[in-house]
Amino acid sequence: MPDIARATPASRRVGKGVFGNVAPSSSPEKVRGRMTMRAKMPRHFLCATATAALAVTMLTAQVAPPPAEPPITDPATYAGHVPPNPAPGPPRPAPAPAPVPPAITAPFALHVIASNIRGAYVVTPIDMNKDGKIDLIALGQREDYLVWYENPYWTPHVIRTPVALPQMVNMDAADLDGDGIPEIGVTYSFNMNPALSTGNIAILHSTKGDATAPWTMKVVDQVPSPHRLRFADVDGSGKWAMIVAPILNAKSQPVPTNDPDHLPTPLLAYRAPDWKRILISEENRGPVHGIQPFDWNGDGRQEVLTMGQSGIYAHGLGKDGSWKRSEIVPGNPAPWPDGGASDIAIGKLAGKQFFAAIEPVHGNLTVVYTQDAQDHYRRNVIDNDLRRGHAITLVDVDGDGVPEIVAGGGGSTSNIFLYKATDPSGRTWTKQLMDNNLAPAECVTTDLKGTGKNRDVVCVDGQAPFDLKWYEYSGG
Repeated sequence: MPDIARATPASRRVGKGVFGNVAPSSSPEKVRGRMTMRAKMPRHFLCATATAALAVTMLTAQVAPPPAEPPITDPATYAGHVPPNPAPGPPRPAPAPAPVPPAITAPFALHVIASNIRGAYVVTPIDMNKDGKIDLIALGQREDYLVWYENPYWTPHVIRTPVALPQMVNMDAADLDGDGIPEIGVTYSFNMNPALSTGNIAILHSTKGDATAPWTMKVVDQVPSPHRLRFADVDGSGKWAMIVAPILNAKSQPVPTNDPDHLPTPLLAYRAPDWKRILISEENRGPVHGIQPFDWNGDGRQEVLTMGQSGIYAHGLGKDGSWKRSEIVPGNPAPWPDGGASDIAIGKLAGKQFFAAIEPVHGNLTVVYTQDAQDHYRRNVIDNDLRRGHAITLVDVDGDGVPEIVAGGGGSTSNIFLYKATDPSGRTWTKQLMDNNLAPAECVTTDLKGTGKNRDVVCVDGQAPFDLKWYEYSGG
């Protein structure tokens, strides 16, 4: 109810008196007289008289309506208020419920080893402390240092280098000097625009025989946009060469343009102890996304396989010291820039070599290549529903001798799948979802439990919360 005294003009205001309301001009003597009369009157008469007087006062007070409140337009001001009536018109639909993530169907136990590896992009499995257990090194593109996680409790150890490593993009590890602790090759100061990329390539060495002690570091070269780095035994000697693949030519336009000039993209090698640059090839054209060391010819020497918009190629070092490049397959048979492949994983089916690929670069296709009777590779698209495919590996999770395919990408948080062959030739495959909260940047196969069999899958999540996850097979 509004305050009557505040709503009445000053000339009409009244105060409370004996019989209800008394004008402010009443003298004290009059007030005292009325109080004496009130004491002599019956109670019921007083109540009735006061009620009537109050009613008259309310009728004559000319009460003004309360001022209208301004409309509330900011939802944050609704606390403690009743929202205004909605505007006229048809009723508004209720907000859509939050989407329910699809059910995980692949039989894996999921273990989160670490989180918040900002820009998680690479994971490398290797024994870091000579205890016979496989540890994990993780690289985040928005971190300045590498971190390794010690098996079995996954204790994190920062790899302390003399300077920070900003804009890291790739790494690999191998024991180059035979002391039992691996050296680490890393590329950093990376940018997808070669003109903006310093492109440092460095070797990290442990000190004091202890991977938890500070590390030394040597920058061996600077190449714009060095996108991939792997160690490979290219001559069969057991000595590792460091292979580096820029994503583009130094003079190319940035990656979103898909290099319309089709400039040659170099493939480089470095060998200890001087780490001088060796040109393997400049025959690849446009973006080169992945590299894979593998003894493709079965001669005891690892070829360097490259995957990109121009196709899949093997680069082999001959006994005469010269390099030879040969096409394996063109990849996705579409015009530039939709051809080629992003990454591959190699294994055996029915005793014959095969490989699985993501096509095209960052594509939506999971493709299997198997050999026919003439040893020619036949292309078989087994799935067209990847989103921005970026991770692929093979793993024989059930130990039946037939490898399964794990593939995924960064276009969705429910985007990592297990494909299992339903026939010995690998023509048909089933598909199961491995995780509904992961967008993998990379997945690798390893043996974290020390069983002697590589049946564990480890992935890094390219989207928040940037997890490092271990998938332990729990099927029969």
